[in-house]
Amino acid sequence: MLRISGFAIFALSVVSAAPTATAIDLPGAMHGVALVSPAYDSDGITGRSASGAASLERPFDATRFQPAEARMLQIALTATGDYRGPTDGLWTAESQTALISYAAREFDEPALDLHAAALMITLYSDVEADGWSLRRLPGLGISLALPEAVLDAPEPENDGLRWWSRTGSLTLLTSQVDPAMTRAWHLAAAAANTVPETLETLTTDSMLLTAGDLGDGRHFFTRSDLIDGAWSTVYAASGADQAEMLNLIRASIDAGPPQPWDLPAGGELDRLVREAIELIEEPVQEFSFFPPASGVAPEDLEPATGTGFYVGPDTLVTAAHVIEGCRAITTPDGAPLALAARDVELDVAILRTARRSDTWLAVSDTNRARLGQSVHAAGFPYYNIAGTSLHLTGGNVSSLADINDDPRFFSFSAPVQPGNSGGPLVGHDGRVVGLVVSRLSERYIAEATGTLPQNINYALGGPDLSQFLDSHGAMANQPGLSFALDDGAPDGFGAAIVPVLCN
Repeated sequence: MLRISGFAIFALSVVSAAPTATAIDLPGAMHGVALVSPAYDSDGITGRSASGAASLERPFDATRFQPAEARMLQIALTATGDYRGPTDGLWTAESQTALISYAAREFDEPALDLHAAALMITLYSDVEADGWSLRRLPGLGISLALPEAVLDAPEPENDGLRWWSRTGSLTLLTSQVDPAMTRAWHLAAAAANTVPETLETLTTDSMLLTAGDLGDGRHFFTRSDLIDGAWSTVYAASGADQAEMLNLIRASIDAGPPQPWDLPAGGELDRLVREAIELIEEPVQEFSFFPPASGVAPEDLEPATGTGFYVGPDTLVTAAHVIEGCRAITTPDGAPLALAARDVELDVAILRTARRSDTWLAVSDTNRARLGQSVHAAGFPYYNIAGTSLHLTGGNVSSLADINDDPRFFSFSAPVQPGNSGGPLVGHDGRVVGLVVSRLSERYIAEATGTLPQNINYALGGPDLSQFLDSHGAMANQPGLSFALDDGAPDGFGAAIVPVLCN
């Protein structure tokens, strides 16, 4: 039986249509070519394949794939950070090792056809979300892909062009220099590397590549291609927040016209992607975003899980639906949690525990979330499936009301998964600005509109959460943690957030 094990396969369900990115021309500087991707929509998937699950369970065999399909897998594996080789469609031992590494990390399984399909759907999801398009740089004679949706317009710099990410740490510089300067550039890049084991260098008659890690923690690469007697050079760097974008840019560079990122229609990989989507869309495989409303898991299933966080030394808060109908509420080590109060309409519950905490979070009691405000969601998605450590994801406040225009709730774009329910949404100062309660149903919107929503999630606002806590005497006498999240969360932050098990 196929095991839908882990975050990756659930994430695929948010994409039933692979997009075509929009190309934005910059007159006199670049020419855009839209990335091409297959249309995996509901109309394009006809009939249910009884053998779909069995087909996806087959061990991956590269001999069944065309070079164009192998190239797309190499590009996707480059994005995940598993592959550093050429994206030329030649499936080598390095390519196979990369797929094995990806499958082991994301699925805890040997490399299967399922994982090839997962790679492609995730890649095309990223193409849509970040507005990727392929670019030909006429003055340089090279092409590359850029995430247009996250980059500001390029600025002139040192006879080249510089891009900056408007949402993260990614930066990109393109230029054309003489041979002596090119070699000096690469020597300087190698000297800037601070982690010897990550340094990569490659030298051929027509191409130079240097990559490594800078002292501030960012990864970088610089590549130069010899074209018409001059060296066309691309330098890019990024922190962990946009590392996949950096990897994709590196994989896309080509000395020549851009090659679309598409799959051969009717090919083996195209078929696997469609079967994976069919399997995900089968009602029997459908996952609720949060624990079931009953809260009671059948005897042969693991307990349903959510997230809770301390707002005082012996007091936690979570979402009311996380603990609905539970026979017992505990932490993972079995410590009991007692229900003290709840409000089903607000979807919030207060829990008491004998397991005291030295740290707790401060809840914003007056300031409502602001449109566009940066926020981070903390929680335990897919607890025990995707590990047991705390996850922290970033995004923005995207709307000041929920789907019913209720201003007590607001929507945000920080990615959340099953298990995040009841977790805190924190602002730049570390204070809780919201309680994660729900996510817009992809299936409902897909059936109603034929399109899929991206990261439309909802939280109960801080002032309403604070008022509920205060009305039940659950606010701590001493202030909770307050810190600058730009510098990373302090050690006590993780101790204040715990998984909540509904047994």
